[in-house]
Amino acid sequence: MPIEKTLTFSEFFRMAQEDIRKAIAKKIHDEDIQYAMAGGKLLRPSMLLLAYKACNGKDENYERALESAVGVELAHSASLVHDDIMDDDIVRRGKPALHVIRGIGPAILVGHKMISMAFRISLKHGIENAKIFLDTWDETLTGQLKDIDFTSHLEDILNGGNPNNLLKEYFKIIEMKTASLFAAACRAGAIEANAPKEVTLLLKEYGKEVGIAYQLADDLVDIIQGKIEEGIIMPIIKAFGNCIDKNLLQRLKEDEAMLEEALKKNGLDLREIYKEEIEKHVAKAEKLASSPLIPEGIYKELLKEAPRYIVNAMICNIDMVI
Repeated sequence: MPIEKTLTFSEFFRMAQEDIRKAIAKKIHDEDIQYAMAGGKLLRPSMLLLAYKACNGKDENYERALESAVGVELAHSASLVHDDIMDDDIVRRGKPALHVIRGIGPAILVGHKMISMAFRISLKHGIENAKIFLDTWDETLTGQLKDIDFTSHLEDILNGGNPNNLLKEYFKIIEMKTASLFAAACRAGAIEANAPKEVTLLLKEYGKEVGIAYQLADDLVDIIQGKIEEGIIMPIIKAFGNCIDKNLLQRLKEDEAMLEEALKKNGLDLREIYKEEIEKHVAKAEKLASSPLIPEGIYKELLKEAPRYIVNAMICNIDMVI
Protein backbone atom coordinates (compact mmCIF):
# COMPACT_ATOMS: atom_id res chain seq x y z
CA MET A 1 0.00 0.00 0.00
CA PRO A 2 1.59 3.31 -1.05
CA ILE A 3 1.95 6.14 1.46
CA GLU A 4 -0.08 9.17 0.41
CA LYS A 5 0.53 12.75 1.52
CA THR A 6 -3.22 13.26 1.73
CA LEU A 7 -5.60 10.38 2.18
CA THR A 8 -9.22 9.97 3.27
CA PHE A 9 -10.45 6.94 5.17
CA SER A 10 -12.58 5.99 2.17
CA GLU A 11 -9.46 5.92 -0.03
CA PHE A 12 -7.47 4.00 2.57
CA PHE A 13 -10.32 1.52 2.98
CA ARG A 14 -10.46 0.81 -0.74
CA MET A 15 -6.69 0.22 -0.91
CA ALA A 16 -6.79 -2.00 2.19
CA GLN A 17 -9.66 -4.05 0.74
CA GLU A 18 -7.69 -4.56 -2.47
CA ASP A 19 -4.59 -5.68 -0.58
CA ILE A 20 -6.58 -8.06 1.64
CA ARG A 21 -8.44 -9.61 -1.30
CA LYS A 22 -5.14 -10.26 -3.07
CA ALA A 23 -3.72 -11.81 0.10
CA ILE A 24 -6.80 -14.03 0.52
CA ALA A 25 -6.56 -15.17 -3.11
CA LYS A 26 -2.88 -15.99 -2.60
CA LYS A 27 -3.31 -17.87 0.69
CA ILE A 28 -6.76 -19.52 0.48
CA HIS A 29 -7.21 -22.33 -2.04
CA ASP A 30 -10.16 -24.22 -0.55
CA GLU A 31 -13.20 -23.45 -2.74
CA ASP A 32 -15.71 -23.59 0.13
CA ILE A 33 -13.64 -21.17 2.21
CA GLN A 34 -13.19 -18.89 -0.78
CA TYR A 35 -16.98 -18.90 -1.22
CA ALA A 36 -17.60 -18.13 2.46
CA MET A 37 -15.14 -15.22 2.42
CA ALA A 38 -16.21 -13.69 -0.91
CA GLY A 39 -18.23 -10.48 -0.88
CA GLY A 40 -17.34 -9.25 2.61
CA LYS A 41 -16.61 -5.60 3.35
CA LEU A 42 -13.32 -6.59 5.05
CA LEU A 43 -13.86 -3.91 7.67
CA ARG A 44 -12.20 -5.66 10.62
CA PRO A 45 -8.99 -6.64 8.79
CA SER A 46 -8.84 -3.13 7.30
CA MET A 47 -8.93 -1.70 10.82
CA LEU A 48 -6.00 -3.97 11.70
CA LEU A 49 -4.01 -2.49 8.83
CA LEU A 50 -4.99 1.04 9.83
CA ALA A 51 -3.82 0.42 13.41
CA TYR A 52 -0.58 -0.98 12.00
CA LYS A 53 -0.01 2.13 9.90
CA ALA A 54 -1.02 4.46 12.74
CA CYS A 55 1.65 2.85 14.92
CA ASN A 56 4.32 3.50 12.28
CA GLY A 57 4.46 -0.11 11.14
CA LYS A 58 7.34 -0.58 8.71
CA ASP A 59 6.72 -1.14 5.00
CA GLU A 60 9.00 -4.18 4.99
CA ASN A 61 6.75 -5.88 7.58
CA TYR A 62 3.49 -4.94 5.86
CA GLU A 63 3.03 -8.41 4.32
CA ARG A 64 3.18 -9.92 7.80
CA ALA A 65 0.48 -7.53 9.04
CA LEU A 66 -1.54 -8.39 5.95
CA GLU A 67 -1.35 -12.10 6.81
CA SER A 68 -2.63 -11.28 10.30
CA ALA A 69 -5.50 -9.35 8.68
CA VAL A 70 -6.40 -12.46 6.63
CA GLY A 71 -6.58 -14.40 9.89
CA VAL A 72 -9.04 -11.88 11.31
CA GLU A 73 -11.25 -12.17 8.24
CA LEU A 74 -11.11 -15.97 8.37
CA ALA A 75 -12.37 -15.94 11.96
CA HIS A 76 -15.09 -13.40 11.21
CA SER A 77 -16.30 -15.26 8.13
CA ALA A 78 -16.32 -18.55 10.06
CA SER A 79 -18.57 -16.99 12.68
CA LEU A 80 -20.97 -15.89 9.93
CA VAL A 81 -21.10 -19.40 8.46
CA HIS A 82 -22.18 -20.74 11.85
CA ASP A 83 -24.50 -17.78 12.56
CA ASP A 84 -26.39 -18.44 9.33
CA ILE A 85 -27.00 -22.05 10.35
CA MET A 86 -28.22 -21.11 13.83
CA ASP A 87 -30.42 -18.27 12.58
CA ASP A 88 -31.66 -20.24 9.55
CA ASP A 89 -30.56 -17.38 7.27
CA ILE A 90 -30.39 -18.42 3.64
CA VAL A 91 -28.56 -15.40 2.17
CA ARG A 92 -25.15 -14.05 3.13
CA ARG A 93 -23.25 -11.27 1.37
CA GLY A 94 -25.69 -11.19 -1.52
CA LYS A 95 -25.54 -14.90 -2.34
CA PRO A 96 -26.87 -18.19 -0.90
CA ALA A 97 -25.38 -18.97 2.51
CA LEU A 98 -22.78 -21.74 2.51
CA HIS A 99 -25.05 -24.23 4.31
CA VAL A 100 -27.69 -23.74 1.60
CA ILE A 101 -25.40 -24.93 -1.19
CA ARG A 102 -23.24 -27.41 0.76
CA GLY A 103 -25.51 -28.66 3.53
CA ILE A 104 -25.41 -27.98 7.27
CA GLY A 105 -22.85 -30.63 8.20
CA PRO A 106 -20.23 -29.63 5.63
CA ALA A 107 -20.78 -25.92 6.38
CA ILE A 108 -20.14 -26.50 10.09
CA LEU A 109 -16.90 -28.33 9.28
CA VAL A 110 -15.79 -25.64 6.83
CA GLY A 111 -16.34 -23.04 9.56
CA HIS A 112 -14.18 -25.10 11.94
CA LYS A 113 -11.50 -25.41 9.28
CA MET A 114 -11.49 -21.62 8.86
CA ILE A 115 -11.08 -21.15 12.61
CA SER A 116 -8.18 -23.62 12.61
CA MET A 117 -6.49 -21.70 9.77
CA ALA A 118 -6.98 -18.40 11.58
CA PHE A 119 -5.46 -19.81 14.77
CA ARG A 120 -2.45 -21.17 12.87
CA ILE A 121 -1.83 -17.68 11.49
CA SER A 122 -2.07 -16.12 14.95
CA LEU A 123 0.30 -18.75 16.39
CA LYS A 124 2.78 -18.10 13.58
CA HIS A 125 2.74 -14.45 14.64
CA GLY A 126 3.70 -15.18 18.23
CA ILE A 127 2.24 -16.37 21.51
CA GLU A 128 0.77 -12.94 22.33
CA ASN A 129 -1.18 -12.90 19.06
CA ALA A 130 -2.34 -16.49 19.62
CA LYS A 131 -3.53 -15.67 23.13
CA ILE A 132 -5.45 -12.64 21.82
CA PHE A 133 -7.07 -14.87 19.19
CA LEU A 134 -8.15 -17.51 21.73
CA ASP A 135 -9.39 -14.95 24.27
CA THR A 136 -11.33 -13.10 21.57
CA TRP A 137 -12.83 -16.28 20.13
CA ASP A 138 -13.93 -17.41 23.60
CA GLU A 139 -15.49 -14.01 24.22
CA THR A 140 -17.25 -14.05 20.85
CA LEU A 141 -18.66 -17.54 21.49
CA THR A 142 -19.89 -16.54 24.94
CA GLY A 143 -21.51 -13.46 23.43
CA GLN A 144 -23.19 -15.62 20.78
CA LEU A 145 -24.54 -17.99 23.43
CA LYS A 146 -25.87 -15.04 25.42
CA ASP A 147 -27.41 -13.63 22.25
CA ILE A 148 -29.20 -16.89 21.44
CA ASP A 149 -30.58 -17.17 24.97
CA PHE A 150 -31.52 -13.49 25.09
CA THR A 151 -33.30 -13.51 21.72
CA SER A 152 -35.10 -16.83 22.20
CA HIS A 153 -36.43 -15.74 25.58
CA LEU A 154 -37.06 -12.12 24.65
CA GLU A 155 -40.74 -12.22 25.62
CA ASP A 156 -40.00 -13.73 29.03
CA ILE A 157 -37.10 -11.34 29.60
CA LEU A 158 -39.20 -8.30 28.77
CA ASN A 159 -42.15 -9.44 30.85
CA GLY A 160 -41.22 -8.21 34.31
CA GLY A 161 -37.51 -7.73 33.64
CA ASN A 162 -35.62 -4.83 35.19
CA PRO A 163 -35.09 -2.25 32.39
CA ASN A 164 -31.61 -1.23 33.55
CA ASN A 165 -30.46 -4.84 33.78
CA LEU A 166 -31.89 -5.58 30.33
CA LEU A 167 -29.97 -2.71 28.77
CA LYS A 168 -26.76 -3.78 30.50
CA GLU A 169 -27.21 -7.29 29.13
CA TYR A 170 -27.87 -5.96 25.63
CA PHE A 171 -24.67 -3.90 25.65
CA LYS A 172 -22.71 -6.79 27.16
CA ILE A 173 -23.76 -8.97 24.22
CA ILE A 174 -22.64 -6.27 21.78
CA GLU A 175 -19.26 -5.97 23.49
CA MET A 176 -18.65 -9.71 23.50
CA LYS A 177 -20.11 -10.71 20.14
CA THR A 178 -19.13 -7.79 17.89
CA ALA A 179 -16.88 -5.24 19.59
CA SER A 180 -14.39 -7.87 20.80
CA LEU A 181 -13.26 -8.69 17.25
CA PHE A 182 -12.88 -5.00 16.33
CA ALA A 183 -10.84 -4.56 19.51
CA ALA A 184 -8.68 -7.61 18.75
CA ALA A 185 -8.05 -6.44 15.17
CA CYS A 186 -6.85 -2.99 16.25
CA ARG A 187 -4.76 -4.45 19.04
CA ALA A 188 -3.18 -7.02 16.69
CA GLY A 189 -2.30 -4.25 14.22
CA ALA A 190 -0.47 -2.38 16.97
CA ILE A 191 1.37 -5.53 18.05
CA GLU A 192 2.47 -6.21 14.46
CA ALA A 193 3.94 -2.69 14.45
CA ASN A 194 5.79 -3.41 17.74
CA ALA A 195 3.92 -0.55 19.44
CA PRO A 196 4.35 0.01 23.19
CA LYS A 197 1.92 -1.88 25.44
CA GLU A 198 0.03 1.26 26.43
CA VAL A 199 -0.64 1.98 22.74
CA THR A 200 -1.85 -1.55 22.02
CA LEU A 201 -4.27 -1.34 24.95
CA LEU A 202 -5.45 2.09 23.84
CA LEU A 203 -6.16 0.77 20.34
CA LYS A 204 -7.95 -2.23 21.83
CA GLU A 205 -10.28 0.19 23.62
CA TYR A 206 -10.62 2.26 20.45
CA GLY A 207 -11.61 -0.84 18.46
CA LYS A 208 -14.18 -1.77 21.09
CA GLU A 209 -15.89 1.63 20.83
CA VAL A 210 -15.91 1.43 17.02
CA GLY A 211 -17.44 -2.05 17.24
CA ILE A 212 -20.19 -0.96 19.63
CA ALA A 213 -21.11 2.00 17.42
CA TYR A 214 -21.12 -0.28 14.35
CA GLN A 215 -23.41 -2.86 15.99
CA LEU A 216 -25.82 -0.20 17.25
CA ALA A 217 -26.06 1.13 13.70
CA ASP A 218 -26.62 -2.39 12.38
CA ASP A 219 -29.36 -3.03 14.96
CA LEU A 220 -31.09 0.23 14.05
CA VAL A 221 -31.14 -0.72 10.36
CA ASP A 222 -32.60 -4.13 11.29
CA ILE A 223 -35.36 -2.54 13.36
CA ILE A 224 -36.24 -0.05 10.64
CA GLN A 225 -36.44 -2.99 8.23
CA GLY A 226 -38.85 -4.82 10.55
CA LYS A 227 -36.63 -7.37 12.31
CA ILE A 228 -37.55 -8.12 15.93
CA GLU A 229 -34.31 -9.15 17.64
CA GLU A 230 -32.32 -8.14 20.73
CA GLY A 231 -31.75 -4.64 19.36
CA ILE A 232 -35.44 -3.91 19.94
CA ILE A 233 -34.80 -3.83 23.69
CA MET A 234 -33.62 -0.22 23.86
CA PRO A 235 -36.58 1.45 22.09
CA ILE A 236 -39.12 -0.88 23.75
CA ILE A 237 -37.96 0.12 27.21
CA LYS A 238 -37.96 3.80 26.21
CA ALA A 239 -41.49 3.46 24.82
CA PHE A 240 -43.21 1.21 27.34
CA GLY A 241 -41.07 1.27 30.50
CA ASN A 242 -42.40 -1.35 32.90
CA CYS A 243 -45.75 -1.61 31.09
CA ILE A 244 -44.69 -4.64 29.08
CA ASP A 245 -46.68 -7.86 28.77
CA LYS A 246 -45.89 -11.19 27.12
CA ASN A 247 -47.97 -10.38 24.02
CA LEU A 248 -46.14 -7.14 23.20
CA LEU A 249 -43.62 -8.62 20.75
CA GLN A 250 -46.34 -10.36 18.77
CA ARG A 251 -48.29 -7.12 18.54
CA LEU A 252 -45.16 -5.30 17.38
CA LYS A 253 -44.62 -7.92 14.66
CA GLU A 254 -48.19 -7.47 13.46
CA ASP A 255 -48.12 -3.66 13.61
CA GLU A 256 -44.78 -2.18 12.51
CA ALA A 257 -45.91 1.37 13.31
CA MET A 258 -46.82 0.53 16.91
CA LEU A 259 -43.35 1.08 18.39
CA GLU A 260 -42.77 4.43 16.68
CA GLU A 261 -46.24 5.62 17.70
CA ALA A 262 -45.57 4.67 21.33
CA LEU A 263 -42.25 6.50 21.26
CA LYS A 264 -43.88 9.54 19.69
CA LYS A 265 -46.42 9.71 22.54
CA ASN A 266 -43.47 10.02 24.93
CA GLY A 267 -41.81 12.70 22.81
CA LEU A 268 -39.21 10.25 21.51
CA ASP A 269 -37.99 9.17 18.10
CA LEU A 270 -36.56 5.75 17.25
CA ARG A 271 -33.76 7.10 15.09
CA GLU A 272 -32.81 9.78 17.59
CA ILE A 273 -32.60 7.22 20.42
CA TYR A 274 -30.04 5.23 18.46
CA LYS A 275 -28.32 8.27 17.02
CA GLU A 276 -27.64 9.64 20.49
CA GLU A 277 -26.18 6.33 21.69
CA ILE A 278 -24.13 5.79 18.53
CA GLU A 279 -22.67 9.30 18.77
CA LYS A 280 -21.50 8.61 22.35
CA HIS A 281 -19.36 5.70 21.22
CA VAL A 282 -18.14 7.44 18.07
CA ALA A 283 -17.04 10.38 20.24
CA LYS A 284 -15.22 8.03 22.64
CA ALA A 285 -13.40 6.38 19.73
CA GLU A 286 -12.44 9.76 18.26
CA LYS A 287 -11.10 10.89 21.63
CA LEU A 288 -8.99 7.73 21.98
CA ALA A 289 -7.66 8.22 18.44
CA SER A 290 -6.57 11.75 19.41
CA SER A 291 -4.36 10.48 22.24
CA PRO A 292 -0.79 11.85 22.27
CA LEU A 293 0.33 8.22 22.64
CA ILE A 294 -0.46 7.68 18.95
CA PRO A 295 2.17 9.14 16.61
CA GLU A 296 1.10 12.22 14.68
CA GLY A 297 0.50 11.75 10.99
CA ILE A 298 -2.04 10.97 8.31
CA TYR A 299 -2.95 7.58 9.76
CA LYS A 300 -3.75 9.08 13.13
CA GLU A 301 -6.16 11.40 11.31
CA LEU A 302 -7.69 8.36 9.60
CA LEU A 303 -8.19 6.69 12.97
CA LYS A 304 -10.22 9.74 13.98
CA GLU A 305 -12.19 9.69 10.73
CA ALA A 306 -12.92 5.95 10.65
CA PRO A 307 -15.65 5.59 13.33
CA ARG A 308 -17.99 8.16 11.79
CA TYR A 309 -17.36 6.87 8.27
CA ILE A 310 -18.08 3.26 9.29
CA VAL A 311 -21.34 4.13 11.03
CA ASN A 312 -22.56 6.40 8.24
CA ALA A 313 -21.82 3.71 5.65
CA MET A 314 -24.25 1.49 7.56
CA ILE A 315 -27.08 3.94 8.28
CA CYS A 316 -27.05 5.55 4.84
CA ASN A 317 -29.26 2.57 3.94
CA ILE A 318 -32.00 4.19 6.01
CA ASP A 319 -31.24 7.75 4.88
CA MET A 320 -29.46 8.73 8.09
CA VAL A 321 -26.17 10.39 8.90
CA ILE A 322 -24.41 11.36 12.11
